[in-house]
Amino acid sequence: MRIAIIAPSPVPFTIGGAEKLWWGLQNYVNSHTSHQCELIKIQTKENDFWNLIDSYIRYYKLNLEGFDLVISTKYPAWMVQHENHIVYMQHHLRGLFDTYHFFHLPINIPDQLITELVADICNIIDSGSFSNKNLEMLINLLDALKNRQKDYPPDLFLFPGPFIRKIVHFFDSFALSPNRIKRYCAISHNVISRKDYFPENVEISVIYHPSLIDNFQCNSFDYLFTISRLDSPKRIDLMIDALKNVPHDINLLIAGTGPEENQLKISAKNDKRIKFLGYLSEREIRELYSNALAVLYFPYDEDYGLITIEGMKSSKPVITLTDSGGSLEFVKNNETGLICDPNPHSISEKINYLLENRDLAPKMGINAHSIVQGISWENVASSLIYKDIPIFSKKTKILVLATYSCYPPQGGGQQRVYNLYSLIARNFDVTICSIIESNKLYQNNILKNGLKQVCIPQSHSHATVQWELERKTGVNLYDVAMIDHVELSQEYVTKVKEYLKDSDIVIFSHPYLYSLKSYLQKDQISIYEAHNMEYLLKKDYVKDKQLLERIFTIENNACIETDLTLVTSYEDKENIIKYYNSNPDNIFVIPNGVDTTSIQNIPTQMKKEQKKIVGLPSVPIILFVGSWHPPNLEALEFVVDNLIPKRKDCLFMVIGSVCDYYYHESGKLPRKILAFGTVSEEEKYELYKLADIAINPMFSGSGTNLKMLDYMSAGIPVITTIVGARGIEIENYKHAIVCPAEEISDKIVELYNNEKLQDTLKQNGRNLVEKKYSWNTIANNFDQTLRDYV
Repeated sequence: MRIAIIAPSPVPFTIGGAEKLWWGLQNYVNSHTSHQCELIKIQTKENDFWNLIDSYIRYYKLNLEGFDLVISTKYPAWMVQHENHIVYMQHHLRGLFDTYHFFHLPINIPDQLITELVADICNIIDSGSFSNKNLEMLINLLDALKNRQKDYPPDLFLFPGPFIRKIVHFFDSFALSPNRIKRYCAISHNVISRKDYFPENVEISVIYHPSLIDNFQCNSFDYLFTISRLDSPKRIDLMIDALKNVPHDINLLIAGTGPEENQLKISAKNDKRIKFLGYLSEREIRELYSNALAVLYFPYDEDYGLITIEGMKSSKPVITLTDSGGSLEFVKNNETGLICDPNPHSISEKINYLLENRDLAPKMGINAHSIVQGISWENVASSLIYKDIPIFSKKTKILVLATYSCYPPQGGGQQRVYNLYSLIARNFDVTICSIIESNKLYQNNILKNGLKQVCIPQSHSHATVQWELERKTGVNLYDVAMIDHVELSQEYVTKVKEYLKDSDIVIFSHPYLYSLKSYLQKDQISIYEAHNMEYLLKKDYVKDKQLLERIFTIENNACIETDLTLVTSYEDKENIIKYYNSNPDNIFVIPNGVDTTSIQNIPTQMKKEQKKIVGLPSVPIILFVGSWHPPNLEALEFVVDNLIPKRKDCLFMVIGSVCDYYYHESGKLPRKILAFGTVSEEEKYELYKLADIAINPMFSGSGTNLKMLDYMSAGIPVITTIVGARGIEIENYKHAIVCPAEEISDKIVELYNNEKLQDTLKQNGRNLVEKKYSWNTIANNFDQTLRDYV
């Protein structure tokens, strides 16, 4: 479905709560649903009588017939004409509605001004008929009045003033009349309660929306904090005056800028506890919320108040005022915050009370968080879209437990986890909770399609045990050490327990964290994702029998006890059945894949041009990609010991951490090898442009090699051993050359000298990955597997 959000773009342009609502809703629909959402904005001036009227008329004439659904949130955008129009009201032009009385101007137009065209205009408005015919007549009369405005007293065109107020009230009543609007919604009960905001006797839904900032945290309780535009309706001056009666040593941190900034700084200059922070990044704002004792929020009759939501999402009590409007829908006195009368004395009393009873702040913060935790873009979208159109549903929550970060994806395992789960996140709520090496930093990221990844470093005691095992065995045992020692990383285990509370599906990516199964809830679906047959992969280089038994046992338990087992190849499925006596009906093949949109077919002419640029136009360049895993080291040793001596006419380009592994295990690489080590995906693709042939001389391993799919997706002809081709439906000499390792040298010569064969392998290899091994295809099949099972 094609959805349009219609909104005004103010002149001069500023960013406020309205813009954040539009951006957040548009992003959610486009990123998390199968629908398309466009934000359509027209520059809107509301600085004088005629600019405002012209803005209303422009929206009325806007053609939106190419959209299936239209959403508007404020004036004058809701003047648009569409048969499926939803109003999600933020507010009217408040200076002509609920705050008009502050100008001390008359409501009615003075009688002496109601003459000629003005009288005709007033007659149409007073008729109470909101037909298109009446509106067209009114527009024509206003156009005539504009051309003759010099014939009328200037007082008629006061802005604000009674005449423009009367016209805008009519425009809004026309725009919001029940025969034009499919459904009415509002951002708060406070907006609904205002006089003349909605037609009488219509049903209105309140839909609270979140902030654009997310991942709020609660760390300490150190200071008072507010963030706001520094202008009079926000009443920052009351905070400054109230702090004069607070004797305690507590800082008040004020973030934001605005027209009253200089005056406020003058008022606060004698109080060193008050600090103005200016404009801040989202990261800085999130951190300031996380360490606040309480959040102060003192606007006058705010429509909604995102600061309240942000503070409560950070598990902080909010101090607000009895006339602050929308914040009072969330702040309950002494439960989720404190409510004061709008004067410095009352405010200082409440602040002193909280400072003298600091233990109340965490308790109120927990209560505050509980009442806003359901406010999400998912809920906004599902509640807002017209209920007869079944497009949104609550997403099933998936928790993935992994022993490494998936982003940025570099190795094969990272590629699989990132690509598979970021695509699944289009229809599921997916969080990857990863334990990472002790020397790496904590991460909390929102990735593609809303995929969430939290990475927590292992504890020092956990790492020490791992290092001792590695010293004894002489091999890397980072993942294996998780089996019996993950509980030493209590921060990670605590976070896993937290996520498990509301997860529907738990996926163990690799078997090494399966010892955490004891924390699963009874009704949770458990899945073991076998990237490889781990026992077979490890037994060739882990020589410690006790460790091998632990790997066998944990993998056996994961295969037998979980509800589903996912494997990357039919060979692995057969091995799991053979070794662990698993039920074949519970094992599903979800192969490895490739992002065919980012790794595109490289034309032959581009390859020739790139080789010429680097000064190697006639030298055969043979590509090998590998991570630090022992099977890749074994392959690289074969290249060094067997291929280079036979193929001195070639250069061998090696990409990946296998280069570092080789340096550590075997020493310096020969000059015939161009070693690039670990590179980004973009850099790797650029290097692919230099390769004439890719090789995969694998002798051991399990699962499938993602590098094979990369090679074929990029249109690089491939020579591989049978082991290297495992799990991929390759036909020899159609998609790639499959041969024993000892024949690879001769096959390089044969393939390099046969351009027709090269073209055949390039085309067929690319076609194969597009048809069967693109991540989109694989993720769609995985998605359906989950839905069928759930």
